[in-house]
Amino acid sequence: MPMKNPLSDLLYLWPRRTLFVGRLSQPIEFCQAAASLVVGIEGPVQLALPDTQSVWHEHALMIAPGKNVRIDTGGQLVAACYLDALGRDFRLLSQRMARHEAGVYSGLEDEQHLKHWLSSLYSAPTTATDTYDRLESLINPGAWAYPTTEPRVARVVELIQSEVATNVSVEELASAVNLSVSRLVELFRAEVGVPVRRYRQWHRLFVTFTGIERGASLTESAIAAGFADSSHFSHTFRMTLGMKSSDIVAMLSGRIYVGGSDPMAAIPDSQAGAVTSAPADNPG
Repeated sequence: MPMKNPLSDLLYLWPRRTLFVGRLSQPIEFCQAAASLVVGIEGPVQLALPDTQSVWHEHALMIAPGKNVRIDTGGQLVAACYLDALGRDFRLLSQRMARHEAGVYSGLEDEQHLKHWLSSLYSAPTTATDTYDRLESLINPGAWAYPTTEPRVARVVELIQSEVATNVSVEELASAVNLSVSRLVELFRAEVGVPVRRYRQWHRLFVTFTGIERGASLTESAIAAGFADSSHFSHTFRMTLGMKSSDIVAMLSGRIYVGGSDPMAAIPDSQAGAVTSAPADNPG
């Protein structure tokens, strides 16, 4: 269960990135569906790869998509930023980190600056727009050009996002970008780091929490995002993030911020349930 704390935890949701800042009382073990940057704000975080004997104790760690990891925060304040699905953040940040082994990167430049900002954000949240701009400046302080993305994979990601409530087949996606199924599978995994199905599940989690912020129940939001039912959502959530869905919803009550375009807009009204619009910069 979440640790009791006078401040509830934070979740920022944007189409490109997701940022969580809070406390966890128990270690979590899960399979990365997107590259992430994990920051121990009050001290080092312990990260282990269950399939190996490798263990890290670092203040900031970037983890490649598709990695099975076990993270122990020791109950401290921690941040986890899930980076963009197309790997642009990951490729850029990998050049700013001093060490890497088995898909785990450490030694981030300006680590202390990032920790200080995250601590301040937790105490005094800013709007989704302002937070995104500040996060962008920390990820890409030189405003460098991001690495290019395979355009056909980018188009498939757009199609998945626009048809989030529909299980568009890999065959249909491949046809839409004039690729064979085998070639799309190969390219998608190379660019995104996980299979098409895993990315679709990850994006549905994002859409589900956006629905909750808009005022819908967990069940309504999960079904609108394409999950068969709340049990399907809970299983995916636990496998992807290592926590029970009820725990995270309780932790984030009143501190969810959504910015950018609304992913729920891709869902037909008949599937959107009780989801209602709200200002993008307001906390839920």
